[in-house]
Amino acid sequence: MKDSKYHGIWICLLLLDGAGVGLGYKWVESEFSTLALSGYITLALLVSGLAAAPLIRFLVVGWGARYEEFRNRLNNGALVFYLRQFWQPRTDRIPALKEWPLPPERKGEADAAAESLFELIYREHYGRSAFIMPLALLQVAILLMVTLYALAEMEKLKLLVNNLVIVASIAGAYLFVVSDMVTAVRRRSLNVADVYWYALRMTLAIPIGAAVSAATSADAHAVSALQTVVAFAIGAFPMDVLMKLLRRLASRSFGASEQDQNSDQLIKLEGVTADIAAGMAAEGVNSIEQLIGTDPVLLSIRTGFPFKFILRLSSQAIVWRYFSDHGASLARLGLADVEAIFNLNEKLELKEDDPQRQQADKVVANAAACLQAGGGTTPDEATLRFLFGEICNQPYTRFLLSTLKQKNGYRRPRLVNAKPSEKPPEEPPNAA
Repeated sequence: MKDSKYHGIWICLLLLDGAGVGLGYKWVESEFSTLALSGYITLALLVSGLAAAPLIRFLVVGWGARYEEFRNRLNNGALVFYLRQFWQPRTDRIPALKEWPLPPERKGEADAAAESLFELIYREHYGRSAFIMPLALLQVAILLMVTLYALAEMEKLKLLVNNLVIVASIAGAYLFVVSDMVTAVRRRSLNVADVYWYALRMTLAIPIGAAVSAATSADAHAVSALQTVVAFAIGAFPMDVLMKLLRRLASRSFGASEQDQNSDQLIKLEGVTADIAAGMAAEGVNSIEQLIGTDPVLLSIRTGFPFKFILRLSSQAIVWRYFSDHGASLARLGLADVEAIFNLNEKLELKEDDPQRQQADKVVANAAACLQAGGGTTPDEATLRFLFGEICNQPYTRFLLSTLKQKNGYRRPRLVNAKPSEKPPEEPPNAA
């Protein structure tokens, strides 16, 4: 992918800023002195350029690195597993993918078709062009805030809020926008929705400051140092924090109680904290079933979490789907994810006099004893073997295994088990 042409975004940005400053110049030319007008133009160009620089850097460098993160995991057959699992209707339109698996001599045809389809899907949901509109809106919002403040400070525009509150609110919102964008770019987790939220945050800077001033003082024009500090601090709050505060205030006003929503067993998965569960919940993933049924690539893009981490959680989620809270007992034995269970199941299919088979039998016996010690309804050894086989039969399991790097290359799981289960495996929800 050639990124040199995207350096032209700076030219487009300067043209947009020039147009905005030009309109503002005609508006304030007769109101400002030459010195004040020069300061206004310098400030407008500085703050707009500082806000746009991280995003442009991401589009030129970070976007391509993010794409490679997914392709590094989805290769050597894993990409076709992924597309067939989550985008089957679109793969059915392509003969090479609909007839998959193909004979070895046609393998290159399927790989090329899969790569082309994945790039198309990726650009549809996360293409560089999708960032242009929110970037333009963010620049307009910043220029508007600068212009309103300049007019108010020069006493050319009367607002219902003290000028100190105005500048504190705008500065707080600008601090949040730039700092959060820099953090997201550094983590390579910036997405289109974030930039829209930044634009909204800058647009609401003055109204939020006015609300703070009205709530803490009877006279909007008499402002204290504490009110200025509070306006700046509230302006620097993220949007989700502000929404929680507003919901809490509204609940108290109407006498309703705010209830915290639990994210099912997500918080019980290894590596999941309250903040991670909240990030998942913000994208509509509140349960194990939703995690399994959600496209991991899109979920990684929307949450900003590394793709490898999403795959790891999905691997655990399949085990939890079958064993619920007993999954914690299996985790203590090293059977927390599908990779460990698949390796164990392969050894269980060996001959009975094989040392590896005997060791695997002991692991199953220990797992059954551990589950029974936990109390409740627990499976015996025979049921445990059957459930392990069902987990290995899952299409999602085969996809996850195909993304794992082995010493001699990427694993290619069997499309059909040599020993089919007593009943057909249960298909996970398809997100396509």
